[in-house]
Amino acid sequence: MDKINLGQCILAPMAGITGFPFRKTALKYGAGFSFTEMISAIGFLHNDRGTLELLETGNDIDKTGIQLFGSDPDILAQAAKKAADKGFKVIDVNMGCPVKKVVKTGAGSAILKDIKGFSLIAGSVRSALKDSMLTIKIRSGFDENSVNFLEIGKIAESSGIDAVFFHPRTRSLMFGGAADHSLTKRLKNEIAIPVYASGDIFTVDDAVTIKDYTGVDGIMFARGAIGKPWVFADYLNAQSFDEKNNRMHLDINQKIDIIIELMEEISLFYGRERGHNLVRPHLYNFLKGFKGSKGSRCMVNNARTEKEILEILNILRTTDDEYIWLD
Repeated sequence: MDKINLGQCILAPMAGITGFPFRKTALKYGAGFSFTEMISAIGFLHNDRGTLELLETGNDIDKTGIQLFGSDPDILAQAAKKAADKGFKVIDVNMGCPVKKVVKTGAGSAILKDIKGFSLIAGSVRSALKDSMLTIKIRSGFDENSVNFLEIGKIAESSGIDAVFFHPRTRSLMFGGAADHSLTKRLKNEIAIPVYASGDIFTVDDAVTIKDYTGVDGIMFARGAIGKPWVFADYLNAQSFDEKNNRMHLDINQKIDIIIELMEEISLFYGRERGHNLVRPHLYNFLKGFKGSKGSRCMVNNARTEKEILEILNILRTTDDEYIWLD
């Protein structure tokens, strides 16, 4: 099996965010790899209509993995094989999602409570795949009384899993508290397979600090990439220079151009009415970087057409570096 190069920075799967248009844009602006939104293994096997939309990769299937969730080893294995047959070179099984409706089915981070069940899933899915890589996304444990990420990581390694995406929070913390990347460093030091850091990586400086501290093989950007598809290129540029002052930045007008490009991609794929709502999280996150962002975000929220949003964005064009905050 020829291993796919996942690159130094990856776009994480995020429900309602990482559809085809955002993945396409992130890959264009520096992401080494991306993943579909989390897809139900059962829905995938049953050709659920909503699932088919999530599978779109355009010309980027070699840089796009599919993320599956479920709790039954046989069903996950069948879904993984089907994904491989469709051309996906990397299949990821989500074992970290903390959302209640996923956990109550025994999927996502609920799998971390059952070491035997984890082993069965890892073995079954690995056996079903011949030429595709298998990765997993995990948290540090289900709760503070079951922090078992090292055991999980070692079983993953012995089961032939190719890489681990690690979010160092328990499920019980959801997205509260702080991601403890001392745990990421421990995991990286304990297993030989690649480990990618995830969790509380909102800026390039966060990514550089975590990468240097943990020694991980790469960074997985999630919420830090929403509304900032250029964060991957910024990170790669930062890795290329020793001094922060030498880091290359896109100027604000270039960033606005990329946001408009993303908006157009979303509208083209989903249609203008639906796309108008799907682009909002990106606009809100992008506008956090501006002085007076509260008013701008309110204007975007009240906008009813793309034309109105374009007018708001163009008002923000400036040559005054003091007006903006660059991350």
